[in-house]
Amino acid sequence: MKSTTLRGWYAVHRWTSLICTINLLLLCVTGLLLIFHHEIDELLGQDAHPAAVAEGAPRPTLQQLVNKTLAANPGTAMQSLSFFGEDGEHFVGVRVGPPGAASLREGKSVFYDAASGETHNIGGGDTFTGFILKLHVNLFLGFPGQLFIGLVGIVFVLSMVSGIVLYGPFMRKLAFGLVRFGRQVRIVQADLHNLSAIAVMVWALVVGLTGTFLSLSPLIIGIWQKTELADLVRTLPATEPKALVAPDRAVQVANAAVPGKDLAFVFYPGTEYATKRHYMVVLRGHTELEKRVYNIAVVDAETGALADSRGMPWYMQVLLLSGPFHFGDYAGMPLKILWALLTVLTTLATVSGFIIWMKRSKKAIRRIDERSAERAAIANPSMKEQG
Repeated sequence: MKSTTLRGWYAVHRWTSLICTINLLLLCVTGLLLIFHHEIDELLGQDAHPAAVAEGAPRPTLQQLVNKTLAANPGTAMQSLSFFGEDGEHFVGVRVGPPGAASLREGKSVFYDAASGETHNIGGGDTFTGFILKLHVNLFLGFPGQLFIGLVGIVFVLSMVSGIVLYGPFMRKLAFGLVRFGRQVRIVQADLHNLSAIAVMVWALVVGLTGTFLSLSPLIIGIWQKTELADLVRTLPATEPKALVAPDRAVQVANAAVPGKDLAFVFYPGTEYATKRHYMVVLRGHTELEKRVYNIAVVDAETGALADSRGMPWYMQVLLLSGPFHFGDYAGMPLKILWALLTVLTTLATVSGFIIWMKRSKKAIRRIDERSAERAAIANPSMKEQG
């Protein structure tokens, strides 16, 4: 590689690393906490547990939970139902908002125990990990903050790629992973930086790319709305229903159309994720990864008949699968511990790189020129003789 090219890569690595240093440290610390968010919520008593219910006791229907929520929030209209829980603990979130409002962001959710119908105060952003998640995702700046984090992710990926390009030329005469203890402090710091960075290379690229993809989720979902959802609106009847069948009926039809799946969401007609006439019932698999693979059943809200059934497009599946790969929460505690160790190594690489920059000198540029000259001499011995 020519000296000018190597110097260019060095400049890319130096400035991209510096640009994302502070933000990357923040993302590492908050990401480390979020890896263990279930355990932290349980330790702080902020996780939700359902009340004990007598065996054989009747479960409330979804329509009963809807009626209960609307009665407690007069002047609102239904927007969606959400279903979640861990280890068999199932809850239902009933979201209501202003009548005629399509955006779910304008609504509020009430959470119920699916077995007893009791309300639960599931805090989300009110919990400690909910606070950390907002800081990690958008710095409490909403959509602009989310886009900024996505930009930081792109810069971080460029930093990793340029570091990989530089690693070979700088370390070609040294054993892989060598740390030259006993040499100058700056050399030891550089070796530690190179070792920690190359150790997390593949993982950091995966986490950086998935994090960037997640940060761009509003834009990706917008594409889905303007393509797949718009296609449903064009091909299915658009007249508003005179009356709605109970959501229980829509769920029953969806389970028959896509058997062996768990409920994830039911979006009501007229909201941003449904047509004006249909329920959009979203189902998912059982395992941690399959939970992010969604199928959609479109149910006529007036007749209760199945109108369409389809999977998510590839870019939405990539977005949904990015979550578990980013946070490492799809294979139990061993994977969480591995993700945590790799996060610590990434933090070490970031800190050591910043320290090296603080003690910067022109030696790095001279090393590039000297090594390029050495390789040129090896490749063309006649040049050395002529010199």
